Amino acid sequence: MSRPTTSLAKDAAATAALCAYTIAVAVGFARVFSGWAFLSDFVLFAVVGHGVSFGLRRAGVTGWLAIPAQIVALLWLLTMVYYGSTVNLIVPGGTTWDAIDGQLTLVRDQFPTAVAPVLYDVVGWASLSALSLAMVIVMSDAFAFRAQARGEALVPGGVLFVFIAALGDDRLRIASTALLVGTGVLAVIALRQLHDRDRSTVLSPRRRTVSLVAPMAVASAVVIALLAGAIGPRIPGAEAEPLYETKGRSGTNLIDNPLVDIRSRLTNLGNVKLFRVNADQAAYWRVIALPAFDGQRFTLPPSDLDTVDPPTSGEGARIRQQIQILALEGNAVPAAADPMQASGTSGGQDLRLTRQNESSTLLSPQDFAPGDVFDVVSVAPDADPAVLATAGVDEVPDDIYLALPDDLPDVLYAETERLTAGLATPYEQALALQAWFRDPNEFTYSLEVQSGHDSNAIESFFEVRAGYCEQFAATYAAMARVAGIPSRVAVGYTQGTQEEAGWFTVIGKNAHAWPELWFDGIGWVAFEPTPGRGAPGAEGYTNVPAAQDDSGASTEGGSGADPLPGPDPTAPPTVVQNDTPSPSTTVRPATDPNATGNTNAPFQSDDPDATGDPVPVGEDADEGGGFPWAPILVVGFLALLLLVPAAIRRVRRLRSRSHGPHEQVTAAWQRARAAAVDAGVAGSPSMTPTEWTAATAAVMPVAARPMRSLAEVVDLVMFAPPGEVDFEHRGTFGDSIADDCDLWASQIDKITTDTLTTPRRIERYFTDYR
Repeated sequence: MSRPTTSLAKDAAATAALCAYTIAVAVGFARVFSGWAFLSDFVLFAVVGHGVSFGLRRAGVTGWLAIPAQIVALLWLLTMVYYGSTVNLIVPGGTTWDAIDGQLTLVRDQFPTAVAPVLYDVVGWASLSALSLAMVIVMSDAFAFRAQARGEALVPGGVLFVFIAALGDDRLRIASTALLVGTGVLAVIALRQLHDRDRSTVLSPRRRTVSLVAPMAVASAVVIALLAGAIGPRIPGAEAEPLYETKGRSGTNLIDNPLVDIRSRLTNLGNVKLFRVNADQAAYWRVIALPAFDGQRFTLPPSDLDTVDPPTSGEGARIRQQIQILALEGNAVPAAADPMQASGTSGGQDLRLTRQNESSTLLSPQDFAPGDVFDVVSVAPDADPAVLATAGVDEVPDDIYLALPDDLPDVLYAETERLTAGLATPYEQALALQAWFRDPNEFTYSLEVQSGHDSNAIESFFEVRAGYCEQFAATYAAMARVAGIPSRVAVGYTQGTQEEAGWFTVIGKNAHAWPELWFDGIGWVAFEPTPGRGAPGAEGYTNVPAAQDDSGASTEGGSGADPLPGPDPTAPPTVVQNDTPSPSTTVRPATDPNATGNTNAPFQSDDPDATGDPVPVGEDADEGGGFPWAPILVVGFLALLLLVPAAIRRVRRLRSRSHGPHEQVTAAWQRARAAAVDAGVAGSPSMTPTEWTAATAAVMPVAARPMRSLAEVVDLVMFAPPGEVDFEHRGTFGDSIADDCDLWASQIDKITTDTLTTPRRIERYFTDYR
């Protein structure tokens, strides 16, 4: 250990200023978290992190010990704040690491589709954000006080702030940026006051500290921050669209990745008109049903399932629909359950639709165009409460509807057993599960929870007790399977807003997911566990009134307030004549119409859209389709760590040149002496340049010549009368004498590096910024 040579007051002031800058970076998280619950924790991290470093620094602890100690202190604090219940006698154990791994895995899975704001109560997001702030604290503190950097110490926090801004919303955009600029100015001034004493070494007299520095620094920071907040938003192009959208991009094609896409649709496409429906009655418009659950998500199975027969308990309620496309993308036609006949037209051309039986999906042979019209007849299952009360669930079409992974959280089994204990029938169990999710004392609806319904997301859902339809539908379906009831997750839209007689306009915020359960003799029956939602026509057996987000539609997204040219809004759907389906409207199976042999042979076509197969969903859809944020961020961060030391050295040398040749010679002499000390030269600040030359020659003979040349210039500068030295005179090797000094210092530095061991070279690269 060595005694600190800096002023206690200046050191404390610089530490406080840098801590304020870190807190300003933390305020930027208001753009990704809802509320302000995060700020008190993040302020604690900033104060403790910088405070521990200050204490170790004043105690004279070397950086190689102080920086790891600071990291350990911050990691321990993070563990206590977010995982304190898993810690045994303040020491993290196996349970703690399992909890951390589970939460970070959840965040990793949600990150590609996450949309701000997120809930701070979700520990994974909170701990990951705190970890990034801790990294900023360690790096900025090391740059500021170990490498004696000024503005360079703000780089880690600035990078994190920009990254937050790229992913966050516009909350406090101007105010948080102005705060960051203001505290950054204060930090730079404080660090200059702390470190500028080094500039007076050897070649110039010590500068006096003016008593007005502190108030002038504060005034300058306030003025610059106000100017940044006032001028920044008015710079041409400040309000322009981004070159690359980083904030939860989403199109209007729900089938591409249905469950993952719902939240982006609800937040980003909330008021975009997607399609409208003229129907006999309101209904949920289903796009796809997902039967396979692997513990990560509900998806389509890798192979076809057995065809589900039409409902056998009566004819059911016939629903006639005419769907007109406005801004919806893809080729999956939204329709009421269960579509039995359908046809379509696009640009005056007839379209022959196919049906994917295992996903209950109607498919157009081509992608939608605005104005496309589809006529559909659906037959809803006869879900009479009395019939449901006596129905069994043993005749499941396929075992996949009961399959469960081995790694589901124990809490899901425990809650299912508790809620269904003593209930005699599957219908009673289904109602009990539904009532529990809809109980306002148990769960709340929130879009601030990120997409996801794997094991980690389900466990987090039980802890936070908040989510949107994806979490409610998927968790309900999983619990139904635990209770022995076949289930699947349907994805589509709620009924929409009735703007004129018979016509329902469906917008982005109507995107929805709900569970469907199998009952023998009836078929697939929809239930509604999501609070604030209720399926029209299902009130009799769910005891839930019809409900949706009725905040209204707008003309966003270019869909237009007026309907596109198409069917007469007053005309009934043309799919049915005299209640008898027209032969031309029958859905052809997904088989080759030209086949003369096996009529069940799969339809083959060179056009992948013509097969009727849905676009892959789930994990397969992510392959090559999403932007690879995670690996790019990791590589980028590692590259930043490797490049920052070299960049700091480069900036500092350019800055010394900008201050004039006198400053350039001073900096070169400091670099040469520091390199000599690193090589083992026993030097001291009181030694003359000649003495430094002799000491260097004794340890590094090869460095004697450049050290002697540099010392001669330093002697000349020290003892020559002011103005005598012609710094502009062309040097032997460079454009000036000052450039020669830079070259000699670099030679000494290179010779020193060659004498060091590899670990010592690495240490020097990351710790010496001269």
